[in-house]
Amino acid sequence: MESKPFITFITPIYNEEQNIARMLANLFAILNQHPEWNWEVILIEDGSRDNTLAVLRNEVVKYPNTRLIIHEKNMGYNASLRDGLRASRGQYMMYIGADEEFDSSEIPLFVEILRKGEADVLLGVRWQRNAYQLFRFFLSVIYIFFLNWLYKVRINDYNWSQAWSRKIFERIELTSHSLFVLPEIIVKAIDLGFKIKEIPSNHRGRQWGKSSLNMRIMGAALWDSIQFGWLRKTSKYRPESSHPFLSRSQSIEVHR
Repeated sequence: MESKPFITFITPIYNEEQNIARMLANLFAILNQHPEWNWEVILIEDGSRDNTLAVLRNEVVKYPNTRLIIHEKNMGYNASLRDGLRASRGQYMMYIGADEEFDSSEIPLFVEILRKGEADVLLGVRWQRNAYQLFRFFLSVIYIFFLNWLYKVRINDYNWSQAWSRKIFERIELTSHSLFVLPEIIVKAIDLGFKIKEIPSNHRGRQWGKSSLNMRIMGAALWDSIQFGWLRKTSKYRPESSHPFLSRSQSIEVHR
């Protein structure tokens, strides 16, 4: 493979000892069929309290072009995603969850769209969320409608598997420190005129373990979204930053 990958797959991981081995097996079943994609995988173990780290240490040696970043203590999804983005070398980066809710067999569709240059931001859209409890389903729908109203855009899913051109992170700064980081990337990319494309994606539901999402995490994302909305309406707002995210030099401990 070439020294600089075309695409980097990034997976933050927290308390997924029952899912991560199967998730990696399914992911690499697809990736190993496509060496022409020139890919790499970055896993971020975020201070799990269960046996996830031990499982990961056993699994990563099985797979090529894979790097493992270890957080000694839990730092949260936002910090994990940031570390994955900083460590990535790909022309494109794609976020994939560790909980097996995303079907890795959909990856070829994502990659081919990127290879054809049809999108700078590619969003998977869960048209059906049958695995969600009714309360979480309504929260998700209300959140999407709220963000679309607040930012005067039309996005159908802000928080599912996404892929981004590296060019975006070389122009924007990430100011959010919550789950709002994904909507922030999307809205700033829209404001800078990048090409956005949505494609249907299957939501399989979690088979093992439970989500770490809670009201505190959701509240932090909502507050960040409101603050960003206020800023975006002012003359101080600049989607392009003089200190873009990927220009920052940070030391990250990578274990293999």
